[in-house]
Amino acid sequence: MHTEELIENQPSTVVPTRELPPTGFGGLYFLLATASLMFGLWFIGPRLVEQYYYAANIGKSRAEYQNAVDQLQTDPLRNVSQSYQLVAQKVRPSVVSVNATKTQRDTSGGLGSGVIMSSDGYILTNAHVLEDSTRFFVELHDRRQYEASLVGSDRRSDLALLKIDAPNLIPAEWGDSDAAEVGSIVWAIGSPYGFQQTVTSGILSGKDRPGDGVNGKQNLLQTDAAVNPGNSGGPLVNSQGNVIGINTSIFGETFQGISFAVPSSTVSFVYKELKTSGRVTRGFLGVIPAEVDSRDAERFNLPDLNGAKLQEVNYDSPAYQAGIRVNDIIRRWNGIEIKEFNTLFRLAEMARPRETVDVTLIRDGRECQTQVTLGEFHQE
Repeated sequence: MHTEELIENQPSTVVPTRELPPTGFGGLYFLLATASLMFGLWFIGPRLVEQYYYAANIGKSRAEYQNAVDQLQTDPLRNVSQSYQLVAQKVRPSVVSVNATKTQRDTSGGLGSGVIMSSDGYILTNAHVLEDSTRFFVELHDRRQYEASLVGSDRRSDLALLKIDAPNLIPAEWGDSDAAEVGSIVWAIGSPYGFQQTVTSGILSGKDRPGDGVNGKQNLLQTDAAVNPGNSGGPLVNSQGNVIGINTSIFGETFQGISFAVPSSTVSFVYKELKTSGRVTRGFLGVIPAEVDSRDAERFNLPDLNGAKLQEVNYDSPAYQAGIRVNDIIRRWNGIEIKEFNTLFRLAEMARPRETVDVTLIRDGRECQTQVTLGEFHQE
């Protein structure tokens, strides 16, 4: 056998290779690279994240901006805006500025607003605007100016009626304050600080408010529509542009989001009285009502807190003569449900003297019926 054959037939032996460890320069490079990565993650990473979110927010803002531009091109609020404009356009021709002066020489006096309520020139305003004055001037929406005569004034409701002789007058329309719902949109128009034909809007914030010392026994409307000095006597109107009140006062020295208006249910009554006779004739019941509270409801087993609890009944008054007594709770007046105690004042005053009305009351938990013949209220 040849030696070459023996060599070819022997199995081959594979010698495994072994990686050499990194040299000193390579290890240093590795450490520097690792340190650089850690530095970047620790110091630069947050900034990169911030820039990422900033870029994302900028992109979102731009997208929202462009979407707003595109959507507003269609004017989605057109109908709402036009409704506000229509209300203003309907009412403003009926609103006047009122300037009351003491004498021909002394031009100091009251400055307020008013609203034309008839085509023959009858204008409603506030009594306090005309107080201590002898001459009255009104300026119409088209800047025509007229001297007005005083038809009558009623301090109790803070309403007064003026009369001018002018052609082409546009009267406002009456609205129903009793039907007005809290939360509905209302508009106030007048001349605050002399800025004529100013329109503000808000909501009807409340009803049957007692008001201030001047109107302590009224059922006033409350609104957050901006009312300032000079608005007094101007109209408060509903979404149909109809008068539901006459702006009369605010809460506090300056406007704080709470203002009051005499409701049209009272205004229309006073308007007719002043127009007919120059004074207001009111019925007189002779009681002081108060609010029905939860203790009263529990004590008398009432289904709700409606009604007027009588805390005082004047001796020998029409109420006393009809058998009505202290702590009686009047629930209905000629079939009209009394929900707020102040409503009793309005219903009694709007009745005619010597008129007989049906009264439903609760006494000691029992419902009773009686009739009252009213007297005549005399201004305090």
